[in-house]
Amino acid sequence: MKKLIITCPKCTKKIKISNKMAKYKCPYCSNIYMFDILKFVHINIENFFTTTVNKITTKFNNFKNTYKYMKQLKRHMKSDPNWSNYRKQKEEEKAQQSHKSFFSKFKR
Repeated sequence: MKKLIITCPKCTKKIKISNKMAKYKCPYCSNIYMFDILKFVHINIENFFTTTVNKITTKFNNFKNTYKYMKQLKRHMKSDPNWSNYRKQKEEEKAQQSHKSFFSKFKR
């Protein structure tokens, strides 16, 4: 069963309950909380809207960050077309240097 998190009406602390209609006792203030069909429907509707809003904001933020990155990429490519080859050039320079052998460390 899915767990729901609700707040106790008396002490306003969070309670984790199962997803079924029953009576629940608050572990903090010993208040009995009646979870009925109306509260169940209300919580499900609330959860639906919060998840959809979170999904939309996440997609919007991803789109916005991708746009910023592409804009930055375009700006750098205009100023220096080889800026993305910087790492590749450094690796080639290291490869062109003579490789030292293990025994060359002991020679004087």
